[in-house]
Amino acid sequence: MTQSWSISQAVDRLNHSILLPAIQREFVWDADQIIRLFDSLMQGYPIGSFLVWHLNGEEASDEMKYQFIQHYIEDSVHPDDPEFDQMRYHNVKVREQDELELPSEQDLVLDGQQRLTAFYIGLKGTYTEKRKYAQRKNPDAWNQKRLYLNLLSGGDDTVDDELGLKYEFSFREPEPSNSEGTYWYRVGDVLTIDPSDDIMDIAEDLDIEDEHRWTAGKTLKKLFDVVHDDDVIQYHEENTTNRERVLDIFVRMNDGGTPLSKSEILLSMATARWSQGDDSLDAREQITSFVDQLNREHSDRNFKFGIDFILKALLMFGTETIPQYRIGNFSNENLDRMQTVWESGGFQDAIIETLNLIVEFGLDSRSLTSHNALIPIAYFIDQHNPSLDWTSTVGLETRRRIHYWLTSALLNGTFNSRPDEVLDDARAAINQSDGAFPLQTIHEKMRGRGKVVGFSEEVLQTLLEETTYRSQKSFLLLSLLHFDEAVRQGVNYEQDHIFPQNKLDEETLVEEHGFDPMQAKQYEEAKNRIANLQLLTDEENARKQELPFDEWITTRTDPYRERHCIPNNPSLYKLENFPEFLNQREQLIRDKITTTFNDFTTE
Repeated sequence: MTQSWSISQAVDRLNHSILLPAIQREFVWDADQIIRLFDSLMQGYPIGSFLVWHLNGEEASDEMKYQFIQHYIEDSVHPDDPEFDQMRYHNVKVREQDELELPSEQDLVLDGQQRLTAFYIGLKGTYTEKRKYAQRKNPDAWNQKRLYLNLLSGGDDTVDDELGLKYEFSFREPEPSNSEGTYWYRVGDVLTIDPSDDIMDIAEDLDIEDEHRWTAGKTLKKLFDVVHDDDVIQYHEENTTNRERVLDIFVRMNDGGTPLSKSEILLSMATARWSQGDDSLDAREQITSFVDQLNREHSDRNFKFGIDFILKALLMFGTETIPQYRIGNFSNENLDRMQTVWESGGFQDAIIETLNLIVEFGLDSRSLTSHNALIPIAYFIDQHNPSLDWTSTVGLETRRRIHYWLTSALLNGTFNSRPDEVLDDARAAINQSDGAFPLQTIHEKMRGRGKVVGFSEEVLQTLLEETTYRSQKSFLLLSLLHFDEAVRQGVNYEQDHIFPQNKLDEETLVEEHGFDPMQAKQYEEAKNRIANLQLLTDEENARKQELPFDEWITTRTDPYRERHCIPNNPSLYKLENFPEFLNQREQLIRDKITTTFNDFTTE
């Protein structure tokens, strides 16, 4: 049987008698999607049906529930500041001590969460956005905004032809200024209008020029009507107490036009399974909290780990099947094993220790091109609890093997295809290991599957030709030149051009140095090749910036040139010999990497 609410009725009941089941996904809409929903309402377009799971009595009180988000912030990594305490990226779990005074009858939303949250934010909440390129931990980087409607919009013209928007909604900071053609009305104020009031009289009291008051009144009346119309939200009620049926219904549904991702489906399956029995555990709360912890652990590195990374790792740690990331592998038996692994505590410790290790190696979100490459490292740490102390012989060797595995896997794109096979091979090798990281065994298994491993002459040639300044692989490739330093103490490096970029600008070469335009263009195209890049510490980079290039390059010491593979030939430091400099440095890079990693390939 289909029933209905008005938007105002539904919003008033949110987090009281209308809640979210634990199997629900996160809120995933952005500001533009919220605006499109409100515009659709104003234009009289249907907004789709809703589905609720109706529970009462003991079933309602026993079910895990979450609150709708009212004050949304678009990133889980944000300032630890009291001003941000009310803002939420994740839905808050309803706990017994929350004193929400929930009624005995409750509606848990299975389909419609995104739309209802959009209404909640637009009418009673806020949307907090970060300024582009600003640091996430900087309080000044964030702007908390409310939804406003330009009451002078809604005529024959559209305000956005591409999206087909007719009404101008916008998230803005409080008390936005008006101008000719705009009057910003806070959308949530429509809830305070008494139904007995004449909307046109209210418009008369607004600070709007006489010729625009009729338009403003019509727009405000439209907004009032759609928010208070009893039939806007059409919903079907599901009354079963069978959680398996509810989960099946949820998985089959799409929410507001945004299809469920695989990770959302699998997390819902884990949440449903882990919440059963005496060892009840909220997988959604536990896993999302841990993901947030990982992303905050080294916030300056901008890691963006997701739920899928944790679920894939749990699948490898807790099951004996090939860790294929598909729904069929998340059977009840495997989910139970994964819960056991999670509750042991060692899993989380191994993941965090792995993250700390790669940060010591110097990696960040840009150079970590595959999160999957961390899973074998974490599994090895969990299974063998190895020493990672670089001051000890054993710990240093372990770090060297892990670093080699990681850089080889990332540079060769090991996880670009059939990642489950790589994880399975790594798990088997680690299980058979005597305690040392089984680098050679893993590589042998991968070669048997046709995977490229290590740094052969052919591999190096390809990397040198294809890796440039903007490439995600550039830091990793250059880090091989500083292998012992990175393995030991994790020096923080910055990428730097050896020949400065401004010296290799085409126009500069022609006008200031008399180069042929064709030759100048070739020089400019070559300036970002890996052979013109180096890794410098902050101190080294600062010293380089203080000196003219001609002076800096000729004062480099022999150890410096050897460490950075810079040819010891002053004639190559002249602009006209730049191509030959690149060729000779490429050869030095090949020689150094081959020599450095020869012991790994011949053991």
